[in-house]
Amino acid sequence: MTRRGGKQLAISEIFKRIDADLIELAKIAGTPQRRTSVSQKIDSLLRGLTARTETLVRELDPINWPRFVFDPGDPAVVGRFIAIAMIAQPRTSLSDIQRFHGSGVYALYYEGEFAPYAPISGTETPIYVGKADPAEDTARTPTDQGIGLHTRLDDHMGNISKAKDTLDIADFTCRFLVVQTGWQNAAETYLIDLFRPVWNSETGICYGLGKHGDKASTRTNRRSPWDTLHPGRKWAGSGQLEDARSREQIVTDLKTHFSTATIYCSVDQILEGFFDELRQL
Repeated sequence: MTRRGGKQLAISEIFKRIDADLIELAKIAGTPQRRTSVSQKIDSLLRGLTARTETLVRELDPINWPRFVFDPGDPAVVGRFIAIAMIAQPRTSLSDIQRFHGSGVYALYYEGEFAPYAPISGTETPIYVGKADPAEDTARTPTDQGIGLHTRLDDHMGNISKAKDTLDIADFTCRFLVVQTGWQNAAETYLIDLFRPVWNSETGICYGLGKHGDKASTRTNRRSPWDTLHPGRKWAGSGQLEDARSREQIVTDLKTHFSTATIYCSVDQILEGFFDELRQL
């Protein structure tokens, strides 16, 4: 067998194994209707594998590909620009927000001395980002959208204020942006992917700020990591609840996250990263 023939056979065998492994993964993941932690893990790994496969396809092509194709109709592209528009807004004390009309996106920033958050304290890396949907899906004006964005910020202020032993509401600032109905989801997704805020559930470390208490008769959930690290909400202090993770584990996870995550210390650093994503060559 020639060397070329041997390579082709090896390639065929590799793809057979990949195909068989994909079939096995589909069996392990189960049906789409039964979303589990295992299927979510598989989903995440497959997305990473897809990205590496696309990179390999480009590397094998003798003709150069543009790094980025600008498509104004792509929600991810629009999400980038909305996120930058939000970052252009001034930071305001969370406790000083007046009522206003509109829905959209927002970010919370920490500037205090709670040791586990020291790496991001006073930086341009938010501790939490979120969105507020309009009161009606067809809302076209801020008044039609309602006051959902203000309500979300006010709700967060109330919850943070209850964690007096570990947090001080005076140490929190925020940015927010009223967004045309339908685009808040894309902006939130971009912000979470960019900053990986430690209070967002997607990051999987200290989630639970937005969680509300269950009725006393149905409290079967475990205490969120946020409530474990920042006790103060009465319903979360119930002796019937067990910690989802110990305080020590949460602090360890925070240290691990900050040791590898990009910490944005200035708006210029954020903008440079944003511009780099848009460069085609």
